[in-house]
Amino acid sequence: MSSHKLIKEGTVRTGLTQGIEYNGWTITSKKSPICNSTEMDNHPTEYKSLQKDLGIPPPEMVFGNNSVTLTYNDRTIITFNARDALAMVEHKDTIKVAYAAEWARNSTRSDVKDVVKPYDWTYSTPYKGTAQGFEEAEEPEVDIARLQQQEPILFYDEVILYEDELADNGTTLTSVRLRVMPSCLLVLHRMFMRVDNVMFRINDTRIYHTFGSPFVVREYTSREDRFQTVFNKLPGSKSDVSLLGDPNWVVSKLPSPTTFVRERLLIN
Repeated sequence: MSSHKLIKEGTVRTGLTQGIEYNGWTITSKKSPICNSTEMDNHPTEYKSLQKDLGIPPPEMVFGNNSVTLTYNDRTIITFNARDALAMVEHKDTIKVAYAAEWARNSTRSDVKDVVKPYDWTYSTPYKGTAQGFEEAEEPEVDIARLQQQEPILFYDEVILYEDELADNGTTLTSVRLRVMPSCLLVLHRMFMRVDNVMFRINDTRIYHTFGSPFVVREYTSREDRFQTVFNKLPGSKSDVSLLGDPNWVVSKLPSPTTFVRERLLIN
């Protein structure tokens, strides 16, 4: 196994950078505190320009300085950040239109029930990371068999990009998880969205690389289903509704992807 160097600089309070240098790669995560409402209203920070730049109100919790970056031989391969993820939120209310019957029947909040907002207020995004040069290809695939092998984890982290409780109608959580093993690396960017009594949606982007391979693989999937269909899959008496907030459980109950895209990037 090649030697590796772990990176740790700063603190969560001031801005924490963690990561690993391994096999020509530098893989880092950055975490900083969320801006509170006072800071967002009164300070000329990146958050204040967010609404102006994107043309939509920002979610309740934006971790605008959080990011994940993958670099190979001083070349930035891909980054994940909240601003670019939010830039792909649609400027129309797609949820209410697509699920109009459920919406009319089940939504009790007048502030989102009776008004079609001029943007997707669930902050659902098809973001696949910020990168250039990826091209659609049938192979290589994410090597599931390799990922299931028992390997030591050299580095692991999870970074939240943004979160919103959808005016108490559900939740949207966008996060990035990354792990580096001796033979490969895997990054999962996940957008988890639940609109109570209406629907679930999970958009996943996986970045995978086997060390020594000339390619980086990117696979994007989008899955969704009606809320009641997933609710009916709760075990037993269906009393453990906390599972409806567990993205790992929910994704296991959703049908096959409505969208699947596999891409690759040549790095050698």
